[in-house]
Formats: sequence, structure tokens, C-alpha cells
Amino acid sequence: MTLRLWQLTPDRAQEWCDIRQRALRDSPAAFGADAGAEAELSLSDHAARLAACDIWAAGPEPGQPLAVAGWETGISPAEPDLGWIGSVFVDPQARGQGLADAILARLAQRAARAGMTRLGLHVAHDNHFAHALYFRAGFVATGNPPMLNAAGQWEIEMRRMLRPPLLVRLRALRA
Repeated sequence: MTLRLWQLTPDRAQEWCDIRQRALRDSPAAFGADAGAEAELSLSDHAARLAACDIWAAGPEPGQPLAVAGWETGISPAEPDLGWIGSVFVDPQARGQGLADAILARLAQRAARAGMTRLGLHVAHDNHFAHALYFRAGFVATGNPPMLNAAGQWEIEMRRMLRPPLLVRLRALRA
């Protein structure tokens, strides 16, 4: 399969809605959301979500997403340089083909261009396949206490440096 990446913009709300429903059916506890409740959302609700964060898809061609992930800011107001990864899903038929790796690399590039110095995420403590994916993408467990998600599943926090903080970069220029 030829790998293509494309951004899910508000005009692609139906694609987002379709893959989101597949994700919620496949791994309901991983997303802290209810498939039935999300199925009742309108396309304009989904478009608003796409307008609020940077979500990318991967698949054989635009319109046929087999994987998805996004990042956004503002989740940790005390850490304005920290972007958060979310909604990571790869359709079971496409796992192991590098789609999530490619999307995470694209998200890291875009977050860095937007001024983020770090990315964070939460992942189920027992989802070892996801841990391996995130480790390959440069994430490490923070060691913070696990948190309980809305579905009652324990999650750990992982983070990745994108580039050194501005102060460190300025000091390096002076040296």
C-alpha cells in the first residue's frame, strides 16, 4: 500500500466521523467516549472538532483513512509549550504498516513549527503495542502517577521533547 497523509479539515468531517466510530467500536475504553453518544453528533459538531485541533489521517488515498491522530494546545495552561497528542487509532487491518509512525512524525513537525517544545499523551497502562509505538516516536513515560480515564481504565503519561526550550537555544547561540 502506498502511504498518503492528509489533514482532516472541517470539510472532511465525514471521514473523521467514520474513522472515529471505527475507533470507538474497536477500542471503546481507550478513548473515554461513548460510540452511541458520538454517533448522535452532527457533521457540524465533528467539523468543529476538526477546526479546534490539528488532526491527520493516513491511508491509501485521501478519503480512505486507515489511521488517525491529532494534537492540540491549551490542555495544560501552565505549560503553553506543551502540545497533547490524542485520538490515535489505526484500523486493525492496517496495523504494523507504519501509518501511526508517519502520522506521529508529521504531528511532531507541525507542533514544533507552532512553537511547542514538548508533546504529551496518555495511554492505557497495559497497552504494550501503543507503548512501543510511542517509544519509537521518542516518547518516554514521565513516572507521574497513573490516572483513571473516563472509562475507568488506568493510563500513564508519556512525553517527548521536540526541541530545547528557547532559553537553552539562546544560551547555545551565545556560547
